[in-house]
Amino acid sequence: MNKLLLSISLITLVVGTMQAQSKITGIAKNSVTGEEVYNLTVRLDGMSNEAVMTDRIGYFQFIDVPDGHYKLQILGVGFDPYEQSINVAGEKEIELGEILLTFNPNNIDVGLITLNEDELSADESSTASNAGLLQSSRDVFARVAAFELGSYWFKPRGYDNKYNDIHFNGIRMNKIDNGRATFNNWGGLNDVTRRPDELTYGLEPSVYSFGDIGGVTNFDTRPSTLRKGISLAYSATNRSYRNRIMATYNTGLMDNGWAFMVSGSRRWAEEGLTEGTFHDSWGYFIGIEKRLNSNHTLNFTAFGAPNRRSTGSVNTQEMVDMKGIYYNSFWGWQDGEKRNERVKETFEPVFQLSHHWNFNSKSKLFTTLSYQTGREAGSRLNWYNAPNPTPNYYRNMPSWQLFLGNEEQYNLKKEDWLNGSASQLNWNKLYQANLNVGKHSVYYLTNDVNEDKTASFYTNFKTDLTNNIELIIAGTYQNVKSELFREVEDLLGGQYAKNHDDFSNVLQDVNNPDYVAKVGDRHEYDYEINRNHADLYIQSKIKGNLLDVTIGMHGSYTDFYREGKFKHGLYLDNSYGKSKTYDFFNYGIKSNFLFKLNGRNFIAVNGQYSTEAPTADEVFPNARLHDITVEESIVNAKIYSGDVSYIFRGPKVKARATAFYTKIEDEIEKGFGYIDGGEGSYFVAELMTGVDKQHLGAELAIEAQITPTIKVSGVAALGQYTYTNNPDYYLFSDDFIKSDGRAFRDYDISYLKDYRLQTGPQTGYSLGIEYRDPKFWWLGVSGNYLTNNYLDVAPYRRTVNFIRDIENEINEEKLKEVLKQSRVSDEFMLNLNVGKTFRFGSYYLGTSLTVNNILDNKNYITGGFEQLRLGNYDNAINENQQTLFGPRMFYGAGRTFFFNVFVRF
Repeated sequence: MNKLLLSISLITLVVGTMQAQSKITGIAKNSVTGEEVYNLTVRLDGMSNEAVMTDRIGYFQFIDVPDGHYKLQILGVGFDPYEQSINVAGEKEIELGEILLTFNPNNIDVGLITLNEDELSADESSTASNAGLLQSSRDVFARVAAFELGSYWFKPRGYDNKYNDIHFNGIRMNKIDNGRATFNNWGGLNDVTRRPDELTYGLEPSVYSFGDIGGVTNFDTRPSTLRKGISLAYSATNRSYRNRIMATYNTGLMDNGWAFMVSGSRRWAEEGLTEGTFHDSWGYFIGIEKRLNSNHTLNFTAFGAPNRRSTGSVNTQEMVDMKGIYYNSFWGWQDGEKRNERVKETFEPVFQLSHHWNFNSKSKLFTTLSYQTGREAGSRLNWYNAPNPTPNYYRNMPSWQLFLGNEEQYNLKKEDWLNGSASQLNWNKLYQANLNVGKHSVYYLTNDVNEDKTASFYTNFKTDLTNNIELIIAGTYQNVKSELFREVEDLLGGQYAKNHDDFSNVLQDVNNPDYVAKVGDRHEYDYEINRNHADLYIQSKIKGNLLDVTIGMHGSYTDFYREGKFKHGLYLDNSYGKSKTYDFFNYGIKSNFLFKLNGRNFIAVNGQYSTEAPTADEVFPNARLHDITVEESIVNAKIYSGDVSYIFRGPKVKARATAFYTKIEDEIEKGFGYIDGGEGSYFVAELMTGVDKQHLGAELAIEAQITPTIKVSGVAALGQYTYTNNPDYYLFSDDFIKSDGRAFRDYDISYLKDYRLQTGPQTGYSLGIEYRDPKFWWLGVSGNYLTNNYLDVAPYRRTVNFIRDIENEINEEKLKEVLKQSRVSDEFMLNLNVGKTFRFGSYYLGTSLTVNNILDNKNYITGGFEQLRLGNYDNAINENQQTLFGPRMFYGAGRTFFFNVFVRF
């Protein structure tokens, strides 16, 4: 009897298994030529992430597919990604038939246009355009914003980069000090980051995190999810680097369950487009994946990008008029070579271990442990009891002589600038000055260093509660220890650097009065920031025939404190040891409603309310010297954001029209600089609290396939990004401590309401046409118009202190003129891209050329800021001072090109 029952059970199990297993087949074809396409990667998401390749007739198959809901994905060089939902419910075989794929030159090498390399090399890189992140998006607007407008510092919706969350295997990579990701940490690894696992735009819901108003990007680094085979590439360009080589080898998932991937790159230039700059960057990636069984996969990832590069100066119009847009004040001749004082070095390697656990076709758990270490360092010239030697210091400018009333000296100084004798650093004089002293260096190079040690944990559980209801629960914890200090890089012939502050002449570290700093020693400031962060995220999606609804919520806890290592002579009670611990609780809720009017017309509505903790950089305005802050003003920022879109997806026309609105309240902004005002001249850290901003605008995009080979696209981005209140304004200065014992002063408010935010062009238009030949060559031309670009205003100039203690009687018209925000000129840019791919059996050879700004427009100002120096009305109306302390501006690069050739097999 027992044997009979056992036999019946086994037969039932076998029959049930056979009934629950299906076969899925299909053939991939080029939609234009009708030819079969082979060597494409086909994934069935939900089935242990199994991947297969199309064969020579474009055929692929999956066998033994259990019942369930799946997403079929097809990826390949030169084609738009393809996705299709599939329900398996007992069928023996599901024949998908011919799947038509769209050839797209943008996917030949998506790395052709990424985050602008010149932006990454500049001091202002933290505010660089984030459009490069959108390069893989199939949304028309997002793609054009990345490839066209993004090349000219256009930022979608005017958002700062800190509102874009960047993840690797679920681990958020944004920095704790300013909230922005350091793209240099994976620079050159295009074969790894070419196609993100997830890329959301704006408020779109994310699988991995609650996200921010700028969207979420996540990279899945499992070799089985990336392109299999060998890839070799060489690129030539005239941007911040001149040459790039890349090599990648990926075994794909082998029969023994292992997969290995290695990738490396180098980018270099003896001199970049900007005078006196060099670039030397490397990148490496190692991925090791082991599929233990159909349910469990382990993945080890290690990557890093050691890089060393020099930067350029931000110039006034006086400098540009004399020396051109590529002028750089940071370099000078030494022993027949150009030497730059501003050199940035970054190397922060990442190590991650991930576990993928597929419980069944409906539920999966994904967990990552991560550790990142390394350092960022930036050198600069320093001096003690000596005159400022930098050429762009205002007393070294020709216009300073006009301010003194000496026209003859002005002409002589201008001639010295024009012939180069006064416009560059004189390294020999710096060495000679140190030799004259004989012991301590009066001039020396220092490094401002940030060494982070970041340990992170992330887990994500995703399940389909029913065929129509999806649930995601994700949690993360991160601990960061940041050491921030200044170290001596080069004593320039001297023996040591003194332990005294240059401005106040007090000891920089009272605990060690006899301390002197030699090469490699810490100097001037030394402190730590210790931070903990935990976040819990829950999201549910309900899918219906006419409406999809997604609701997401999160709660987070953040705490941090400062621990000073030096006891500064001016801040005996607030510089050494641990500060108070600041902790913040935050939460957010977001929703997405997708109305499916029919198969081609959709309406999407997104909304979000969230709070965000201030960064350590904002809480401690002058953290290098002390832990003093404005206690009552340290609060969470509040974000209200929403958008509504009409989307059309036709066989030949794709279009989207979106209106968006974002209100940000209680932000904190800070800056550094000199102020010359009625009270005197001070070096200050300025702090604004309770800052409210508004981002209002519309996005319009259309893409039309006019013929099988000709496509036209048009985009309009209309924005108005403004301050909406008058925030509280404070100044921190050592001079205040010396005069009245206070570390900061309250200057009431800065009248910033209705001034424009400095976000790059707030309005942009792009019109492009491309021809894609069936024989795999293409030609594209686009015109781009950038407008409504404003320089950043100096908040102190908008306080009542600006008109106190002045000698001139206020003229209302002159006052309006000096307080008027500068708007840069509107500019037109023409771009060209052309390329050709060849196939030799299993080998692909591709070449492409992109030329931006064909017309070589060198008048384009991408951004800039007013100098703080003009600290009162008397100074601001003086024409000579207006020239001397005019706005610092970033100019576009003129005509640039990027040529790429690759071989893949």
